Amino acid sequence: MLPKLGFLLLFICIACVLFVVFTEKDLRSQKKNIVSSQATIKVTGKSSGNIKLIFKPLCNATLLAWIVTSYAGNPSARSALRRAYTNEELQTLGIRRVFLLGMLDNNTERKSHVSQNALLDESRRFNDILQGDFVDAYRNLTYKHLMGLRWAVNNCKHVQYIIKMDDDIVINIYDILDKLHDIVDENSLTGYALKNMIPVRVVVNKWYVNEIEYADNTYPDFVSGWMYIAHPKIASRLIDYAESSNKYFWIDDVFVTGILRQALNIKIQDISELYTTDYRYLECCMKGRKSLLKCEFLVGPNGGDIEMQVKFKKFAQFCHINCSIRAKTNLVSKTCVTAYKEPNLHEGIVQINNISIL
Repeated sequence: MLPKLGFLLLFICIACVLFVVFTEKDLRSQKKNIVSSQATIKVTGKSSGNIKLIFKPLCNATLLAWIVTSYAGNPSARSALRRAYTNEELQTLGIRRVFLLGMLDNNTERKSHVSQNALLDESRRFNDILQGDFVDAYRNLTYKHLMGLRWAVNNCKHVQYIIKMDDDIVINIYDILDKLHDIVDENSLTGYALKNMIPVRVVVNKWYVNEIEYADNTYPDFVSGWMYIAHPKIASRLIDYAESSNKYFWIDDVFVTGILRQALNIKIQDISELYTTDYRYLECCMKGRKSLLKCEFLVGPNGGDIEMQVKFKKFAQFCHINCSIRAKTNLVSKTCVTAYKEPNLHEGIVQINNISIL
């Protein structure tokens, strides 16, 4: 029995040694192949410049192209934004809005109960769907982003600005239009600046990025994809460089407004003071309507309530004409939520103590 036990222990020790040796060898091999932050792994074989458009709306806007990232399987979010800002109203403002979609695979069609035929009907009805021939998935968000910028640059020849936004974000388009000339620099990207952001290395996190995809410990400065504004000239430079460099990174705001922007030496114009990351601030804003007070926040999340688009739009439209600017001592950020920790748009810890509605 003892000789057999000794042989078994010896075998286990040898196996462990071999495992360590080959594991270290494999890790060394991987480290040699780790790329710099300017070179990223391609997730699929499709170049962003070779995306075929299934639905391609026309553009006759004179002021602004509004491109909205939207999941193909979630028509409710698009419906809410259409009801908030109708295509007819946007046309009078010189704005053309399109929703950026990919294609649903068979499994996702079954789960979402949204078929390609349904998207065709939606496109025919509203004429605001821009769809590319790639799978609608997180890992293809960059394709969607670049597709939208390219469409705006190539088709909206007379616009002065491009707004890129996610469909779960609400904005006060009226006050934004008033501020465009003052806040937008034609040589910069304008939005919520995110600096010294660290790649998520936790495997179970949906934003997990391994060191082969991105090697550096921090991302270059970028603006949040929630909503940012660009001059068409800047958008053109970004898409041209993306296609010529043949680089790809799936976190779209990091890639487009961070990696590509940095390579082209494009500056960032930070307007983070116009954003809130807590939808409850927007609710406080709307309740302040009875006091005829404007809201200092023009951009924020819908908090999972798609009807927030309609409600906040009604408030914004009313207060654009009828409300006064709040005094600094009466800002929503000071009178609504008394305790809120807000490190950045990707991480946030909310603590609500007292709420005072004006």
